[in-house]
Amino acid sequence: MIRLHLDNESLRSIRLALSPLWETLGSLALFARYRGAVPSPYASWMHYARRSVQPEVMGPLLDLTRRQEAAFLKRAYAYIPDPSRTTLSAELNFLRQDGNTPGEEQLVDLLEQYWHGAIGPYWNSIRTSLEEEVLFRARTLAVGGPEAMLAELGGRVHWQRPTLTAPYHLDLTRSVARAQLVLIPSVFSGGTRMFTVNEPTIAMSYQARASGFLPLVADTKSDEESKDRLALLIGTGRARIMRALEMPKTTTAVAQSLGLAKSTVSQHLAVLTSAELVWRQRLGGRVFYQLDHSGFALLEQLGD
Repeated sequence: MIRLHLDNESLRSIRLALSPLWETLGSLALFARYRGAVPSPYASWMHYARRSVQPEVMGPLLDLTRRQEAAFLKRAYAYIPDPSRTTLSAELNFLRQDGNTPGEEQLVDLLEQYWHGAIGPYWNSIRTSLEEEVLFRARTLAVGGPEAMLAELGGRVHWQRPTLTAPYHLDLTRSVARAQLVLIPSVFSGGTRMFTVNEPTIAMSYQARASGFLPLVADTKSDEESKDRLALLIGTGRARIMRALEMPKTTTAVAQSLGLAKSTVSQHLAVLTSAELVWRQRLGGRVFYQLDHSGFALLEQLGD
């Protein structure tokens, strides 16, 4: 149980923020907790995610999530969400500023691949729900004040002046004086409650109102991709890269055009080159990639 004793100044400084990273970690915690069936409303989402995220991505991430030994994951759990960082890439890039080892950079790539498979197709639905939640709470905060807003949070979060209590896997009691409390609404709060302190800021997740009945509907783009024969054959990431290589491009150019990590693109290009679907040519200090004859033929047959 978390018990936060808030002074008046801390009450007046409460704010709300969204965090794609916290949603990602919460959803991973659901996988780590439930090896089989999961409670509503996550069942259809988890069924989709299990089919969409490759085992070589999911396996290491779940192992690290359960052990919580990776330094980068520790930094991620200690991260304080900020309204200036509204995408997963922005949050991961902020955490990268501390400097990563090659192993940690690989973990970042795994998180990004997991996001694109499990969260990205649903993000419009999730983000809309969370933005509505923030607007609703902000109105209560402006009209009724912070205590009225805290009293209505629900999700087993309770306010009785001066103490805010919430379920947690550890027993924590803390006096919060002249500090800022950041509340993060979460759709995937069923996985874990996020809580972190970085003086003078404290951040805590809570269950968004829509979480109990939110229909996690995948974007139309995801439905189209499920009919993509090329993606079914070689994977969505490699199919996207093949379509980007009708003209020669460097790894950096492909990564920027598709919004993927450069290391992820490099791994896919290595496989496509080995399969002789893509050729590789060094010109000066740069390496260019383009579809080979067999790659063009495959794209012509299955790419529409």
